[in-house]
Amino acid sequence: MTLRTTALIAGALGLLLLIGGLIADAMRPAAFGTPSAAVATPVLIIGPEMVAMAPGGTLTVEGDGEIVVYAGRTSDAEEWAASRDATRVTGVPTWEELSTEPFDGAAASPEPTASGSADPSADASATAGTESAEPSATPSASASPDATASSTAEIADIWRASWEGDGTLTLDADDISTDYLGLTLVAESADGSPLTGVSMKIDRVVNDGWVTPLKWWGGVLAVVGLIALVSLLVDHRGAGSKVETAVASRKPAAPATPGGRRERREAMTASGGIPIVDGEIDPVTGEVPVQEDDAPAGPDDDPTDEREERA
Repeated sequence: MTLRTTALIAGALGLLLLIGGLIADAMRPAAFGTPSAAVATPVLIIGPEMVAMAPGGTLTVEGDGEIVVYAGRTSDAEEWAASRDATRVTGVPTWEELSTEPFDGAAASPEPTASGSADPSADASATAGTESAEPSATPSASASPDATASSTAEIADIWRASWEGDGTLTLDADDISTDYLGLTLVAESADGSPLTGVSMKIDRVVNDGWVTPLKWWGGVLAVVGLIALVSLLVDHRGAGSKVETAVASRKPAAPATPGGRRERREAMTASGGIPIVDGEIDPVTGEVPVQEDDAPAGPDDDPTDEREERA
C-alpha cells in the first residue's frame, strides 16, 4: 500500500468522523434546562427543595401586573396561604416541564380544637380565643384593598425578605440558598389577579467533551485525504519532462523502407486489413512474388556480374 493510498483512506475516515461530529454537535442538548408551568392562582408556593434543585440557575414568576415574592419559614408560609387560592410547585418531571398542584390550606393549617383537653374551662378558653380571633381576621381580610399595606405589615411578622417586580420577577437561586437557606418562597400578585406562569433555569450536566476532538480530528484527516486526491489528479512531472514528451510526439517518424515489412504493415493498417498488391502476378502460378527486406546474398549472386550487367 502506497503512501498516497493510505492518505486517501485516512481522508475517507476523517470525512466520516467530521460528519459524525457535526451531527452530534447539532443534536447536543443545551447546557441548562428551562422547565416551566402555567399558573392560574394569585398565590404561588415554591418550597426550599425546589430552590435547591436549581444551583446556578434562576426562578422566574410571571404575571399581568406587579408581583411580590416573600421568603419565610415553611410553616408560616403555609399558614399564611391557607386562606388564599394558591398553587404549589411540586417537582421537575422533565427538563421542559414543572409539576404543580392546588395548595390545600385545610390540610396544612392546624385545627383550633386539636388540643383534645377534657377540661371544660380549657374548652371554654379555646372557644373564647377562637371567637376573639374571628373578628380581627375578618376586618383584616376585607379592609385591606391595598395589598402593599398588608404586605408591609406581614413582612415584619413572618417574612424574612421580599422582592418586587412588574410583569416578570426573576430571582437568583444561589443567592436565595445562601442567604435564606431552608425558607419557602411565596409569590403573590399585588392586585389579586392570577399569576400566569413560573419557570426555572437549571444547570444541566452534558457529557459532550468528545464532540470537539471528534470534529478536529475528522477535519485534519479530511484535509490529508483531499491533498492526496489532488496529488493523484494533477500531473507533477517537471516542465522539462513535459516539453520532451510534447516534442517527441510532434516529431515525424522516419519513412519506412520501400517494399519492407514496415511499409506493408503500415499499408495493412491504413487499408483496414485489405492486402494491397504492388508486384506483378505470376501468369503461371497466379501468385504475387514476395519481396524480402535486406535478403542475404546467395552463393550464386556475384556482385561482379551485376556490375558488368550495369556497365
